[in-house]
Amino acid sequence: MGLAMILMIIPSFFTSSSHNLADINRKIDVNVSSSKQVSRDTIYWKSIPENAVAKSAIIQYKDANLTHKVGQIKPNTELEIDKLKNNSFELTNGNYISASKTLVSDLVSSVKIENITAYTKGTVKVFYNPFTASDQSIVTTLAPNLALRIDKIAQTNWGDYYEVLLSDGQKGWVEVSETTLENPKLIQVQTLLNQKYNKSNYSIYVKLLDSKFTVGVNQTKQMYSASLSKIPILYWTQKSLNEGTANLSDGLLYTDKINSFYGAFQPAGTGNIPKTANNIIYNLQDVINRTAKLSDNVGSNLLAYYETGQFSPTFQNEITKIAGQPWNPKTRLASSEMVGKVLEALYNEGGASFDALFNTNFDNIKIQAGLPSNVSVAHKIGSAGSDNHDAAIVFSSQPYVLVIETEGGSDELIEQISKDVYEVLK
Repeated sequence: MGLAMILMIIPSFFTSSSHNLADINRKIDVNVSSSKQVSRDTIYWKSIPENAVAKSAIIQYKDANLTHKVGQIKPNTELEIDKLKNNSFELTNGNYISASKTLVSDLVSSVKIENITAYTKGTVKVFYNPFTASDQSIVTTLAPNLALRIDKIAQTNWGDYYEVLLSDGQKGWVEVSETTLENPKLIQVQTLLNQKYNKSNYSIYVKLLDSKFTVGVNQTKQMYSASLSKIPILYWTQKSLNEGTANLSDGLLYTDKINSFYGAFQPAGTGNIPKTANNIIYNLQDVINRTAKLSDNVGSNLLAYYETGQFSPTFQNEITKIAGQPWNPKTRLASSEMVGKVLEALYNEGGASFDALFNTNFDNIKIQAGLPSNVSVAHKIGSAGSDNHDAAIVFSSQPYVLVIETEGGSDELIEQISKDVYEVLK
């Protein structure tokens, strides 16, 4: 009886195994079919490209199955397509070609909106349309080192093209490879600085406001920043004003604590607020002006005490993030690059704290002294012992950040560096 049961089970086992194997095969077939479909979608066009062009030589056929050859189309020829039939294109001449994406391309594969400035490397042709073999019409040619305002970028099989706005209001297209995003004048500034001012006791940083590119010498070398370290305090004060946690009409009480917390300046030095506490309330707008325009040490201490929370961790973390590395309020070590980054952050905040850097008591020396009188400058000086610095945003035709830190450099030296840089960037 046991043998009989085994004999009954065996056919059932093989029948079940056969069904499972068939199911597996069906799943494999489905997966293979799906894989082939994905492959076909990748290889062949599923719609007619708007501006079709032959990427390489293409054979023409008399039939949609592509079996009877009747000729050949040269590479870079624009195609006139009537219909799409399976994986074939029917041309207006009645012939057929493969709809393979390796053979047929869209003239412009993508267009993206841009809003940048680029510069011509050399003499550059401006086309009416992104360049093709059949359309090479030229609007004009441009001289080297010209600034171009970019509206769009088009990607084609012949390269990428920028749409540019010309001086007469007309638009055209230039090859991206014929342009650079770095202002050639900045490269000239770098050459100048290398030749004349590449000394271990100078740290110089230059950056155009509308560009991410910078140049300089020893720009990451840290020096005692002296009163340049008031720039982060002014930045934080303006940030508080913009966020509504401070008001220009706020009163700041001058007590003994103002000059005695960690990182406070010694009261002695520039400025006209009394060097010893007088328990008088000073208006925030007034304190900002004295700190920026007179480089008032007590004014800076008032702002640091009340606005930064005596250099709170939140304040220091924010400044580190902007400057790229910690700017200790006690040691005050900072490179020209660190100073420049925080000064630009203050510029971006705007408002009373940045405006106070115009028309200071030190406009007749250093950076501003090296510039024409009609050029506006927002700047903050810093000096202590042999350390002599100035940090500015110069509002020439192309506004730029200039930070000059020196160990032992004179006001006249800073003036000359400023003049030399301006002569290139003006």
